[in-house]
Amino acid sequence: MSELSRTPQVPADAPSRDTAPHYLVETRGLTKHFVAQRGAFGPKRQLQALTDVSLGLRRGETLGLVGESGCGKSTFGRTLLRLLEPTRGQVFFDGVEVTALPERELRALRRKIQVIFQDPYSSLDPRMTVTELVGEPLRIHHLVTNREHERERVVELLKRVGLSADLLGRYPHEFSGGQRQRIGIARALAVEPEFIVCDEPISALDVSIQAQVVNLLLDLRESSQLTYLFISHDLEVVRYLCHRVAVLYLGRLVEVGPVAAVTETPRHPYSYALQGSVPLPDPTRTRKRLVLEGDVPSPLDPPSGCPFHPRCPRVIHGLCDRVLPALTPVAGTPEQLVACHSPMVD
Repeated sequence: MSELSRTPQVPADAPSRDTAPHYLVETRGLTKHFVAQRGAFGPKRQLQALTDVSLGLRRGETLGLVGESGCGKSTFGRTLLRLLEPTRGQVFFDGVEVTALPERELRALRRKIQVIFQDPYSSLDPRMTVTELVGEPLRIHHLVTNREHERERVVELLKRVGLSADLLGRYPHEFSGGQRQRIGIARALAVEPEFIVCDEPISALDVSIQAQVVNLLLDLRESSQLTYLFISHDLEVVRYLCHRVAVLYLGRLVEVGPVAAVTETPRHPYSYALQGSVPLPDPTRTRKRLVLEGDVPSPLDPPSGCPFHPRCPRVIHGLCDRVLPALTPVAGTPEQLVACHSPMVD
């Protein structure tokens, strides 16, 4: 990712600190639990994939969502989109409660909310040409009047993502991973959305083309005033692309704040450990690391109190293992919130 050098700027229309923010997208206590059953006649248990997640995204902002595999990142994105129905909690889009909408109204709203999936190899129908793949949402939402109009719009969308019009009649198997992801991006842009969930859009791509896709997303955000939820496990990409970052652990938020604050001065021990795991490009440089011991607990049987306490080197016995910490502002950095009884200090 050597091409990544730009620093994201806070959107010009973002509310000031002394005004109540108006969020384009907001979740309140969003929770998703799955029913897990061991064997045909075994007892049913709750797999707690996501619990009480409250986040807000301002218009034009990019929020990074990070954490280990299995922490609930993709579940959050899919529940936010109502591809999965929440167990409880609310999702709002521009003041409208998405979780309360009937199917017909939700379908109309989907024009404003799109998704770019992680795997460009499975997210495109192998039986459809590029024209059909990118043109399908245009037809569904009645944004084109005839086939010729549809073809013109598809050509325009392909040019926006750096692809040639000569590719219109080809099928997904004829493209590289990077080209397929660009087709997926063009498909998401077809209905002119305001908000896009990017579910690890570069993790399945070769390193040599990851920077190209990230820069494409950045250029599209700036030219179309898009709002992104960027789900990733790559902190360096998040630092480059995002304005704020939220850290998930075992389905719960443990830290939220401006990307510079969370990546440079993380307060939660888990965030600190994640940042310490990022390799430095200069082999002569060193950084303090926090090595975690043990495995992530099972979401079928999460620990009491703080979910991180079984692996935390700063655990306070009798407190962390009994009391769930709330997200509270960090002294001196009110926009940075941490859920920890014993936060890291400088």
